[in-house]
Amino acid sequence: MVRRYGCGREAAPRRMTRSVLAGAMLAVAGLAGPADLDAQRWKTLTAARQLTHEEDLRVTVEYGAGVLTVRRGDDGELYNALFHFDENWAVPKTEYANGRLEVGLSAIETRNSDFGKWPAEASLELELAAGVPMELELNFGAGRAELDLTGLGVRKLVVNTGASESVIRAGEANPERMESAAINVGAADLHVHGLGNLNADQITVKSGLGSVTLRLDGVWERDGHLVVSMGLGALELQIPRSLGVRLRRPDSFLASIETGGLRKRGKAYQSDNWENAEHKVEIEITAVLGSVDLEWIR
Repeated sequence: MVRRYGCGREAAPRRMTRSVLAGAMLAVAGLAGPADLDAQRWKTLTAARQLTHEEDLRVTVEYGAGVLTVRRGDDGELYNALFHFDENWAVPKTEYANGRLEVGLSAIETRNSDFGKWPAEASLELELAAGVPMELELNFGAGRAELDLTGLGVRKLVVNTGASESVIRAGEANPERMESAAINVGAADLHVHGLGNLNADQITVKSGLGSVTLRLDGVWERDGHLVVSMGLGALELQIPRSLGVRLRRPDSFLASIETGGLRKRGKAYQSDNWENAEHKVEIEITAVLGSVDLEWIR
């Protein structure tokens, strides 16, 4: 059952299909009073489903613009999505069936999908179950995104974002071995913390324009492979001193690179502890214009 509230008056219930309303959905009151006519368009909606016997989960998030947060949820819940949106601009979506979850906030057909014109106050907070192995795909247009994988068992990660400020973090080791992590950003500022905790066989980061900071901290269960492709921008690699690192770049590499702490060995640069380090990371970087800086951390 769905209920929508706005300006202190309950609207007529809308009938929803079982696939759309897989879990309990509840709308809560709008945030503005009747004097503020513009604010009357804003709605807050919650969609949730209890955890039953799911063995795995495939999650796809399609989000236009605003503020997006993804994190671990409460015990006993498969997912919990909290939407805050202007109903004259966007339509929320929650569909679940057979281990597949689709969540999104997209432009209505009569509105321009130009994310730069979207109300910046729009938001989606998505909480996902811990202990359920999952594949996670996030497609985000513009605004600010924070993806906290701490406590989630992610087997595959895909992040596609346009003009945004994005933070991805893993505060503890991923209990699932991740097949791959692919992060693709357009004109964006990207910060990734805890790359070691992803427990990924391969990590790929592609950036068109902007600033990218990759922190290679965390628990490395095995040797890693990081591939970074950049257009125009700045890349900063924050590397623990205990980690063995070998960096490769093509002969056509045009970006300036600061390789302090690495020694050239043939066509590669490697750390002094490369041969003896418990875990090693191969880093391949391609760039057109910009800069690459290395910072050594504990």
